[in-house]
Amino acid sequence: MRKLKILVLLSAFLVVVFPTGVVQSAAPSAYDLIAAVNDLRLNNGLSEISNDGYLMSAAQTQADYLASTCNLSCNGHVGAGGTYARDRAVAAGYSLTSGMNVVENWAGRNSSATLSDVIYDTWADADHMAVMLHADAVAVGAGVSVSADGYVYYVLDVAVLYGSGGSGASVSSTIPTTAVTAPVALVQVATPREDGTIVHIVGSGQALWNIAAAYDVSVDQLKDLNNLSSDIITTGQEILVQLAPTATDAPPATETPRPPTRTPIPAQTVQVIETQPASQGDEEQGVLGMSRQTMGLILILICGAGLALVVLGSMSKDKQKKQPPKQE
Repeated sequence: MRKLKILVLLSAFLVVVFPTGVVQSAAPSAYDLIAAVNDLRLNNGLSEISNDGYLMSAAQTQADYLASTCNLSCNGHVGAGGTYARDRAVAAGYSLTSGMNVVENWAGRNSSATLSDVIYDTWADADHMAVMLHADAVAVGAGVSVSADGYVYYVLDVAVLYGSGGSGASVSSTIPTTAVTAPVALVQVATPREDGTIVHIVGSGQALWNIAAAYDVSVDQLKDLNNLSSDIITTGQEILVQLAPTATDAPPATETPRPPTRTPIPAQTVQVIETQPASQGDEEQGVLGMSRQTMGLILILICGAGLALVVLGSMSKDKQKKQPPKQE
C-alpha cells in the first residue's frame, strides 16, 4: 500500500514537471522560406530574388492575419478589409510601376511540416510553381506565423515586372531529382467565336502573364474581365480575353429620289432633197390627158355657162311677175 502511494505521488510529480502533449518544433522563419525558394530557382536555372522590406512587411501582416482568422478554411489571398497581395504591398509602401504586379502563394500546414513539404507538396502544382519560378520576378517578401492551434501559415509575395527578365541573369545548374519543375507552356491563341468573343482554355503549365502576352493584352485587363483577385489560374479554366463587339444599329436607309435625267435630243440632220425639174411634157399633161391650159378654158366656159343660166332664170321670173292678171 505504501509503495502504491509512492507511485501515485511520483506520477503526479512527473505530470506537473513534464506536461503531456506533443512538443512542437520551432517554425521556420520568413528568411528561411525565401532561401528555400531561391534554392528552387537556382536549381531551375533562374536567378535568386532579392528580398524587399516592404514586401516582407506585407507578407508577414497577411501571415499573422491568416493565423488569427483563417482556421484552414479561408481564401488565404484575401486579407483584412478584402485586400489582395497587390493592395497590401502598396499599403506597406512598395512602389509598383507600370507593368508590375504582385503574385502570391500561401499555405497552412501543421507544425511537423517542413519547408520542403510546403514547396514540393503544397506548392508543387504548376500554378504555385509559376509564382516561385517567375522569370520576371524582381523582389520577394515572406511571412510565417503560428496560430493558437499550432498550425503554421506561410505567405510568399513576389513582385514581377513583366518583360524585364527578372532581377538578375539566369544561371545554369543541374536540376536535382527532388525538384519539381513547372516549365511555362506555350500559349496557342484561341479562334474568336461567332459573336466575336475570345475565350482561352488554360493549358497545363500556362500562367496568366504568358496568356496575356500571347493575346497582346495586360494581366490587369484579364483579371478585370474575369474578376480575378490574383494571378493564380488552374488548368482547364476558361479565361475571357475579349468581349463580343457591341453591335451598332445602322440608321434606316432613306430612299433619295433620283433626279430626272434629260434625254439628249440627237442633233437634227437637215436632209437636202434634190428635186428634178419637171420636163416640158410633164407640165402640159393634166387630167384625162388634157393640158392645163385646156382644162382652164373648159372650166371658164362651164362657169360662164352656169352664170348665163342663172341670169336667164332670173330674167324669166321677172317677166312673169310684171304681166297683169288676165281679165275674165
